[in-house]
Amino acid sequence: MENRVFTRVNLSEWATVSYENQVFGGLVENISLRGLFVQTNQTLPLNIPVEVSVHHSIDKSLNLSATAVRQCKNGLGMRINRMDIHSLVYLRGLVEEKCQNPEQVMHETKKMVSYMLS
Repeated sequence: MENRVFTRVNLSEWATVSYENQVFGGLVENISLRGLFVQTNQTLPLNIPVEVSVHHSIDKSLNLSATAVRQCKNGLGMRINRMDIHSLVYLRGLVEEKCQNPEQVMHETKKMVSYMLS
């Protein structure tokens, strides 16, 4: 399973996941520029689009368009497909701060932007 291309960092922030007419919450366990894992008891069909908001503080949140790609008993793995520029800048800074490898994160940022533009 460790075929990750993007640096994943631990995070403990509340998130809301929306799909169709449903909304549920969970705790983000880890995140990268391309994906995240949310601890939740909620189940989702795989490969469906979802909207995710990670609530860091009252004035800071990440707004992501993602796809549910993995489900296990304690949560959901999601691939990030798109995000607004403010979320990208904020997420990039968060990952860079926690992994302390700015060159790697810059490379991953370029790769993520190319995914979002394709």
